[in-house]
Amino acid sequence: MTQSHQKARVSDLIQVMEDWAPAWTAEPWDKVGLMLGDPGAPAAKVRTALELGPRLLDDALNQGVQMLLLHHPPLFQPLETIRTDNPAIARLLQAAAGGLALFAAHTNLDAAPGGVNDALAARLGLIECKPLAPAGSEGQAKLVVFTPPEAMDQVSRALFNGGAGRIGDYQECSYASNGVGSFMAPEEGRPYIGRPGERERVEELRLEVIVPRAQAASVMAAAASAHPYEEPAMDLYPLQQPPAGFGLGRVGNLSQPEKGSEFAARAAAELSAGWAHVGGALPDTVERVAVVGGSGGDLLPQAARAGAQVLVTGEARHHTAAQAADLGMGLICLGHYQTEQVIVEPWARRLSAALESRGLICDVTPWSGRDDPWRPLP
Repeated sequence: MTQSHQKARVSDLIQVMEDWAPAWTAEPWDKVGLMLGDPGAPAAKVRTALELGPRLLDDALNQGVQMLLLHHPPLFQPLETIRTDNPAIARLLQAAAGGLALFAAHTNLDAAPGGVNDALAARLGLIECKPLAPAGSEGQAKLVVFTPPEAMDQVSRALFNGGAGRIGDYQECSYASNGVGSFMAPEEGRPYIGRPGERERVEELRLEVIVPRAQAASVMAAAASAHPYEEPAMDLYPLQQPPAGFGLGRVGNLSQPEKGSEFAARAAAELSAGWAHVGGALPDTVERVAVVGGSGGDLLPQAARAGAQVLVTGEARHHTAAQAADLGMGLICLGHYQTEQVIVEPWARRLSAALESRGLICDVTPWSGRDDPWRPLP
């Protein structure tokens, strides 16, 4: 088998997910990433799903699936005991015994472009969508490296290989400006330019890149290894801006205005939500809609500020419906499962395309079983 057509490994799937929905864009309380398994293990047969239920686990093990990518983390609270009479822990042990890797992408997949909320907005026919609330706003930093011009390419390559320089879908982004640096090397030093014990003035480039804060230390170490100076100068500045395109929820417009009651009925039918709930003040005519997959009632104020007439989400608290009425907005709850299950098929397609573009062999399929823990009365 040639190098360009290798079977995928767990680490390959992790890298694809980091490129799309980086772990550092998840909410601070969240638990995401590889939760069970070996990054070096084979992952030529994988499946996307909402959460680790007994039917999914049994089917995956019977079908020889090597990795499950889940939206709901199968490990969230710290484990105090590991007992097989706890069904959730028993499933983890069963997965481990079967060599099944488990990976979770939760609020980072909610926030990512093309993630849960974009999939939900697309299913409901929204256009011109924007995030409701920024995500990952404290997860980035600006790294500045001062380097001689002739070393710019090798230092830049080290930065980019370490994960720096990403802005939205663009990669290997940097900015360089000219300047003059001065230094005096110690008597025992071996400077790249100049002589020990003498003051030196040299032309340098100020090379700037954006880097995830969680990766800053490793990126700086990589840059130092590639740098010709004994003591390269670097500055790290925290940023308070979200990564481009990332955010929780979406707000957009309908291509054509609809009656409020007809929009609510259409949304419920589109997501197979046979027991939808409507609260607040559903307008006669709807043009601008906000969506939040899962439990999104807390984003009602942001939806109001964005001009939405209706918020569509999975579930919300009693008082959120009262707040919607006070704001003159409609609140439509279509089920946690229904508003998040929309990502499972697009997730599989995106992974397949990304792996194929990298020359990796991997069979990615969505889990088609319906595992909604809620059901209407018969």
